[in-house]
Amino acid sequence: MASPALSQASTAFESDAPQFHEHEKSQPRALQHVKEAATSQDILLFLIAFRILNALSNRTFFQPDEYFQSLEPAWEIAFGSNSGAWITWEWKNQLRSAIHPALFAGVYWVSAELSKLLQLTPYNHAELLLAAPKVTQAVIAAFADYYTWRLGERMYGRGSNEAWAALFLTVVSPWQWFVSTRTLSNCLETTLTIVALHQWPWHWSLDATGDEGIDKYGLREEPQPDQVRELAKCVSESDEDVKGARSTAYRLCRCLLLAAVACVLRPTNILIWICLACFSLWKSSSRGQILKLPRIEGGLWVNITSIAHGPATRRERMVLVLETLVCGTLVLASSAIVDRLYYQQWTFPPLRFLYFNLARSLSVHYGRNDWHYYLTQGYPLLLTTFLPFALAGLYQSLFPQDSPPTQALLTANIKRQLATTSILVPFTLSFISHKEVRFIYPLLPPLHLLTAKPFATYFFSTPSKHTTRKRLLLILILTTNLLLAIFTTTLYQQAPLNTLAYLRSRTTTNTTTHPTTIAFLTPCHSTPWRSHLIHPSLKAWALTCEPPLHLPPSHHPTYRDEADLFYHSPTHWLARHLGRAPKNSNEQHLRLSALEAATGVAWDGKGADVEEKGRGEREGGKKAWTGYLVAFGQLEGELGRYLRGSGYGVCWRGWNGWGHEDWRRRGGMVVWCLDEGEKRAWRDEEGERGEKGGRKGFIGKMTRGIWSL
Repeated sequence: MASPALSQASTAFESDAPQFHEHEKSQPRALQHVKEAATSQDILLFLIAFRILNALSNRTFFQPDEYFQSLEPAWEIAFGSNSGAWITWEWKNQLRSAIHPALFAGVYWVSAELSKLLQLTPYNHAELLLAAPKVTQAVIAAFADYYTWRLGERMYGRGSNEAWAALFLTVVSPWQWFVSTRTLSNCLETTLTIVALHQWPWHWSLDATGDEGIDKYGLREEPQPDQVRELAKCVSESDEDVKGARSTAYRLCRCLLLAAVACVLRPTNILIWICLACFSLWKSSSRGQILKLPRIEGGLWVNITSIAHGPATRRERMVLVLETLVCGTLVLASSAIVDRLYYQQWTFPPLRFLYFNLARSLSVHYGRNDWHYYLTQGYPLLLTTFLPFALAGLYQSLFPQDSPPTQALLTANIKRQLATTSILVPFTLSFISHKEVRFIYPLLPPLHLLTAKPFATYFFSTPSKHTTRKRLLLILILTTNLLLAIFTTTLYQQAPLNTLAYLRSRTTTNTTTHPTTIAFLTPCHSTPWRSHLIHPSLKAWALTCEPPLHLPPSHHPTYRDEADLFYHSPTHWLARHLGRAPKNSNEQHLRLSALEAATGVAWDGKGADVEEKGRGEREGGKKAWTGYLVAFGQLEGELGRYLRGSGYGVCWRGWNGWGHEDWRRRGGMVVWCLDEGEKRAWRDEEGERGEKGGRKGFIGKMTRGIWSL
């Protein structure tokens, strides 16, 4: 508990805050009111509520890894290997750390126990299991926003316009709204990175002046404003916990623990910390010298650059290396135990991850990008409307026009390090053929901090004759961001989640003793799996896209996975692997029973069926016809011709946005079924929709035209 002196000093510091920054007198009145009224706790609670709303309103599909690298293994951990989770090749080859899915496994287990306690209906039970991981990730995302603001205050000063601008940028960012609440390991990595950056000893990269305070560990204390020094003096000797919490050594320990976890989750995260460590451990110096050469009058000017220890002191370098070893060992040992429990053998996933993706080039199987991808697509997608301000912030941080005053040296130094890291990390990752925007996602909070300065200078500066123009520009930016956020989370690629919601609802209408069976004739991982199928009575198989683990790199370009073979000739593939389509649901059940009797294995759609047994594949390369078939609308015509004369008919169709970059995923999603009642209900619904569209005339034709895309 804080001492009375500390409380009094805190109150005094709060009351002095408006006088701390000279520019606060010229800031907008509304912003000043918010800054005076808000506290750290208020901001954190607001961000948590905001991100929960964000998570629960996100209705679109982004990346398969959101499900298959987190929720599917988490489902298996929570409910067992026979629960129907789809475990991909990365997990079977021990490329991933089990730390991330273990987090959501705990969430699933608690949610399931709560569902039992409350005796929820199957529908509410499914809704709880869908929402619980989203809410958990929303809280994680809120801490990323919160520590972006906290680091902004550390950089620019408590209550500064720039710190508030950084918070504003992360809250209204379309990318953050679209991605931050998804259960990707990159999202957790981003939060761990920004929290660790807030704890990093930035002042160690400044040359020692001899005027700094020294803590009890012999380490330089971070330069603080006068008010903070007065606050520290008021801390009594009995408040060692308060002093310890402010110690550079303790902050460094927390930083390195978080950074080590981030590196275990995503090994490429180590690039960020190598950049920052280099600023503290080494420094470069340049000097010029005239080299006299024969036949050259006056000689030749030579610039000599040398690398030396510093600017961290010898004690600081030793502490940094020792704590890195201790914290790294502790995290690696904990990770090894978690992985041992999951994989049932000792393994080191980060090393295997680098071996498979870099040495064996298996990541190329999932796409190859141009060398300039992060420059021309990565940063524009991350920053969207804030890109011009970000470029200005990067330039100002790397090439300041004037030498900063002594009290601003730390701010200038942090900005220079963040800007350099934000350039070097994408540059290094550009040498890897497979690139994705989310690989540089951890750099977005630092980029927001660099963007904050030019953004605040432009919009929060002293009112002038251009104020109206600036306000209109800000309204335009916010409107654009709002439209992007709505489009990406409610319209773009909504069909995969809506399709699974429809299939989940079929469990309540299935009055037979047979399970509800589904076949996904789509590019692999086009929809979530057991984390959204939920109900054990839903059994399914899907096309695979396993990489060529058994082939040397020279054979990778000619390799075609199961999904490639299917899309090369869908009708030929169906004829070979499934044969003639059944006339009705009774025939489908009889065929399935015959296959089960021939193999002696029950077709239960569980994880072993999905991967090891070829997802419903049986003798002779045959797969099982199911009660439901799912495909993208692009295949509707070809599949419709193949299924003509069978018992299959369209029973649901979902819109998936205006087009798609992958031609195989265009045209929405279509579900065929054998149930006569469902087919009839869908025909009636389409008839009503057609009548309404016909009455609207041109609008009806436009709607049908958009669907045809």
